[in-house]
Amino acid sequence: MLLSLVVKRGVPIGSVTTQIGLKSSTILAKRSFNFSAWTSKSGGNSNSGGSSKSYSQSTSSSSTSTGSANASSAAASSTGLNYETAFTSTLNYNIAVAYQPKEREEKNLFKGNNNKQLSPACQSATGEDNLFVSKLTEDGYLAVGVADGVGGWSEAGYDSSAISRELCCSIRSHFENNNQDKSPKQLLSVAFKEITESPKVEIGGTTACIGILSPDKQLQVANLGDSWCGVFRDFKLIHETNFQTHNFNTPYQLSKIPRHIQRQAEMEGRRYIVDTPDLADEYTWNLESGDLVMFATDGVTDNVIPQDIELFLKDQLEDNTNKLEEVATRFVKEVVTVSKDHNFPSAFAQELSKLTGQKYLGGKEDDITVVLIQVN
Repeated sequence: MLLSLVVKRGVPIGSVTTQIGLKSSTILAKRSFNFSAWTSKSGGNSNSGGSSKSYSQSTSSSSTSTGSANASSAAASSTGLNYETAFTSTLNYNIAVAYQPKEREEKNLFKGNNNKQLSPACQSATGEDNLFVSKLTEDGYLAVGVADGVGGWSEAGYDSSAISRELCCSIRSHFENNNQDKSPKQLLSVAFKEITESPKVEIGGTTACIGILSPDKQLQVANLGDSWCGVFRDFKLIHETNFQTHNFNTPYQLSKIPRHIQRQAEMEGRRYIVDTPDLADEYTWNLESGDLVMFATDGVTDNVIPQDIELFLKDQLEDNTNKLEEVATRFVKEVVTVSKDHNFPSAFAQELSKLTGQKYLGGKEDDITVVLIQVN
């Protein structure tokens, strides 16, 4: 007997309560840990083995949600999007963005209203995720990145998407306004300070994975939390960021929490997780022509593993017939599909199986956001 699951992160108050929604299902055999949903050009399915996403301890919170299977790659005129166009081409880099928010309908517990209503994140084209792609600077630099707002705050009546959206906006703005000499971590620090002082964000927490691409094909990355960046050469992963987590499904996160709410938690013997930009891991990688770089939120990495991504990128880009923006959109659509499959052996389910000693199956529905870069 295997268990399938749908889960999401809750508001991180010290340790996180386990509330996993389980649905038992009887199957004849368990699939090997691979991403077998890709449609190959030959008409067959591609399979790959590999290790799962690494976490520390086994705790999680949950809720059930149903998302659309259609990927989005919207124009910059949409509200809250921090890029000019869905596809950017420069001398050294081609950049495509794609995303799909999950559908939301949650109870507003903070206001004592038990009637179901749409989450504030429904107003965001990317859900609680966000992304940014800067304009090319005069000296040939670009900044890109993704952020993932902690969804549990929406259950308390707040907009969980605000902090990731405004953080991406602030990073992009600072980079484009004569801050190209700053490292990604320094940009993250400056932008987060602005967020803590801005009335646009009342409360919230977010991960962040941001990078600066140089004209001499060097990539600097700062990562805080469980968003991710990977570099693929000849369709094989050669570099990746590490996941930063306090506990299972509890990533490091930049948090803005009003003092009165912190005091109330302290009176009750609880504490909120409040991480700072200086905790971000830093990376510097030299790129080569033909390399592919992916920035992604955990809606991707909780469902598929790097070997799965390798197969997809090779299948879609090896013969140079597909446009990068089409590949990014197709990738998001595929991840959405497996995230809704109760029989898919997702990275999240595999890790949970290891930590609990029980057998779990099922994709993890979440907002899915990708920035895909091709080095010219």
